[in-house]
Amino acid sequence: MTLRLKQIRLTNWKCYPSQNITFNLHPDRKIQIIFGNNGHGKTSLMTAILWCLYGVDIVSKETLKTYFYRGKDDSSSVEEKEMRVELNFTRNEKNYFISRTAKLKDNGSTSYPSVEEALFYEDGTMRSNSREYIEALLPKSIRDFFCFDGLKIEQYTQITQTKEAKEAIEKVLGIPELRNLRDDTEKALQELENRFNKAEGTSQALKDKRKQLRELEGDLDLQKGQLKNAKDEEKNAIIIHQDAQEKAAHIESLREKLEEIHNLEKKRIGLQTQLDNLQKSIDSWLKKASIPLLINFVQEMADDLQVTSLKSTYKTNSTAILQAILDDKSCLCGRCLDKNSRDFILQQIAELESLEVDNATRIEKDQIRIDLQGIMRDNAKFSNYSQLLLQRDRLEEEIEEINQHIRQLKQENTGIDQDSVRQIWRKVGESGKNVEMIQERIERLQKEIEIKEKQLENLRKEVEILASENQTTLMLSNQVKMARGLKNATNELIEWHIDNSQKMINQVTSDRYLQVTNKPEEYRGVEITPEYTLGIRTITGKLLNPDVLSAGEKEALAFAFITGLNQITDTCVPLIMDTPFGHLDKEHQKNIINSLPNLNSQVIILATDRDLPDPLLHLLRPHSTDIFKIHRLAADEDASVIEVMESY
Repeated sequence: MTLRLKQIRLTNWKCYPSQNITFNLHPDRKIQIIFGNNGHGKTSLMTAILWCLYGVDIVSKETLKTYFYRGKDDSSSVEEKEMRVELNFTRNEKNYFISRTAKLKDNGSTSYPSVEEALFYEDGTMRSNSREYIEALLPKSIRDFFCFDGLKIEQYTQITQTKEAKEAIEKVLGIPELRNLRDDTEKALQELENRFNKAEGTSQALKDKRKQLRELEGDLDLQKGQLKNAKDEEKNAIIIHQDAQEKAAHIESLREKLEEIHNLEKKRIGLQTQLDNLQKSIDSWLKKASIPLLINFVQEMADDLQVTSLKSTYKTNSTAILQAILDDKSCLCGRCLDKNSRDFILQQIAELESLEVDNATRIEKDQIRIDLQGIMRDNAKFSNYSQLLLQRDRLEEEIEEINQHIRQLKQENTGIDQDSVRQIWRKVGESGKNVEMIQERIERLQKEIEIKEKQLENLRKEVEILASENQTTLMLSNQVKMARGLKNATNELIEWHIDNSQKMINQVTSDRYLQVTNKPEEYRGVEITPEYTLGIRTITGKLLNPDVLSAGEKEALAFAFITGLNQITDTCVPLIMDTPFGHLDKEHQKNIINSLPNLNSQVIILATDRDLPDPLLHLLRPHSTDIFKIHRLAADEDASVIEVMESY
């Protein structure tokens, strides 16, 4: 069911004096690319396609004369010039040929164009009413969904806001045909009702019952309409209530942050007190820090004085022993000292006495030694100095972390005051009550409708019994019953089809959008309302209006919607994209390029080298059949020609 464009022929159209483009249609490769610099004729090619299909709705008669090719070799002596655009489409082995011609007649200093009705051929057979056949093949109302300008693609996010766009979308979905069927069944039912009312032999009792029946049906239709409106109101009211709840939840989270700030400030005060006390201990320690910081030196001095004291004691004892030997005049062995031995002992005593300090000095050094040893014993209480410094550093780091957290929380709470809190909670309450009131009204209407439907069923049975008394009224009663059943079935079919179509649009558009957006982790998908307006549902459940999106995201959304709508139709039509990627960031460009081969339809891309640089072109080559290039003719700078660069 895929419709594909096979050939384009241009004669005297804009910058194309004579041009024939034939696309190589491949079952798997569906992309054709036409490169051209700005001003060389890309947009003119797209306009030619639309003009051939829809005529003056695309180019007015007043403007059309500027579309005739007037090149270097154009002869002003020609009284009449002919311009023609021809298109060849194919679908399911059927060929469709569409041609539109315009003539420009010169009348002295003035010229005026005349446009002929388009010609439409189906498998070589000319169809008399070409407009109807073109409309059936490619409805004019959906042209924005198969032929679009990338420079204006951002506007497509708003395209569904108009009544015309809604009608176009519903036409793509086949909804008008179903509504026409419903209208036909309603007309048939009304005609049968009128015939039933005028039938001869109708009893007064039957007339009275039918009158009650019509009145009850009228009341029931009114209440069903009220119920539908109430359900629509409920949807809108729920959206408003949910939005208010989200804002309230946000404010509550901010209020929780305010409480967190308060707790953090309390904690900071406690830590600051600890830090101040610790600093006092460190300052006190530093006042006595001269000795502890030199504790190793003090230890060495104490050790030296200890050795000196021991040596002094040793010297004193040795001198006393040697003096006793001299006084005794005999050796320890009992032998008398000779002169040599005596001289040696005297020499040793002299040497020992020469090394010995006076007694006062020795006592002073002993006292210093004792004092230093006392300092060493007291030094134990200063050994935790490094731990104090470490504790201080940890406290300072923790306080700084708390300060940073407090600054961040205060920044997030900017603009929140008690008035805004009260207003949002008031709105939550009011919107919640409104939802409850609407739901109560819906419940009441449903019960009343249920009661009336039972009454209606009983009345119809009574009417059928009364109608069976007469052959004519019995036949008309049965016909009315059948027509009513057909009407109800048609209404159910329409509701089901609309609901199913919207679900399909949502699903396909959402899938496509998540493929092409550069923030797929932030979104659940696209939501399309019953009025076909677009919104983005975030991962948190919030529905974003396209107005708040970046330019790249808007273009991605428009692309997703256009291609999604194209894919769910019974007939996929060609997508002709003029300059589609020039204003997108690189990530969006790459995502869209990668999604194109997944489309069911033929894709014709009109692009500059900047729109489609080599890295992106490399991604498309495996899925392309033709790559064309628009050149200016050397002999005529106003004329362009399209030539094949690559074909696969």
